[in-house]
Amino acid sequence: MRTRVVVLGLALLGLVAAANAQAPSASAPAGRSAMARAARRPSTATTFVVQFKIKPGQNAAFEAAFRRWAAKVRANEPGNRSYELYRNGQPQTYVVVERYENPAAVAAHGRDMRGVMSGLRDMLDGPPTAQSLTLVSSK
Repeated sequence: MRTRVVVLGLALLGLVAAANAQAPSASAPAGRSAMARAARRPSTATTFVVQFKIKPGQNAAFEAAFRRWAAKVRANEPGNRSYELYRNGQPQTYVVVERYENPAAVAAHGRDMRGVMSGLRDMLDGPPTAQSLTLVSSK
């Protein structure tokens, strides 16, 4: 159980580290390898797509937990531009799309969200995966 909490915590911290993936849209499981890459490269990514697979029967609990943690992001992270939960058409799969003003805001999010994953551990069916995106152009 303790190992699972540590793995889930590393997955969340991996979101920040995923900003440092070699390719701007590289997709990889969030976790220790992403964190190792973070130590070697400066961060440029400001948008993340994070996929969560939820155990059957845990949808309502996960959605409620997301609403609580999204409220915390809105209240405590002025550099966050959007933090939205989607379903991808599969009943047990959710996608969070989060966008930040700059790499410093990404780092602040990583600090603020420590401990969130421990509250989700019983709901998840495996570790989340994260894809980092670096803005190239916008309207």
